[in-house]
Amino acid sequence: MFIERVCIASDGSDLAVRAAQMGVLLARSGAGRILAVAVAQPHFSAPDGATPLPDAQSELERARAAAQAHAATILRIARDEGVSCDIETPLSSTPGVEIVRLAQEYGCDLIVMGTHGRNDAAPRFAGSVAQYVLAWSPIPVLLLRDPRDAAPPDYREREASQATRTVAGK
Repeated sequence: MFIERVCIASDGSDLAVRAAQMGVLLARSGAGRILAVAVAQPHFSAPDGATPLPDAQSELERARAAAQAHAATILRIARDEGVSCDIETPLSSTPGVEIVRLAQEYGCDLIVMGTHGRNDAAPRFAGSVAQYVLAWSPIPVLLLRDPRDAAPPDYREREASQATRTVAGK
């Protein structure tokens, strides 16, 4: 199977940039194209309840500008590698839905994104967004995660703890 079109979803985090680099290399290896998706996700409620709500128009403008900047980063990486790139920056409160929809609409063969990206307004891009995309995309998904989050649990320690509890009768 050749990868002809790769959808790269970005929230602008360092991890999203690394995912973009990986996606571009995959597309280049198959003489493919990139679809850069950066969802403009406005946030109208203050998380602590005490902060005044932002002005709606300025928040929409902020969200759109951020999404365009994130997509421009992917475009720059693609151009540096000689890969064609289309950009989509939809406005939505459900980025996972938009990523899957656009990947299908453009006929993408693969979706590439980070799993623990952080952005300035939402607590996590990839927690719920990557989970949604992974669960609902009919297209294969490549998730990149921060190596610091990838350390496997120490099963020996856990097994020893369970054995101690069993012996102690707990």
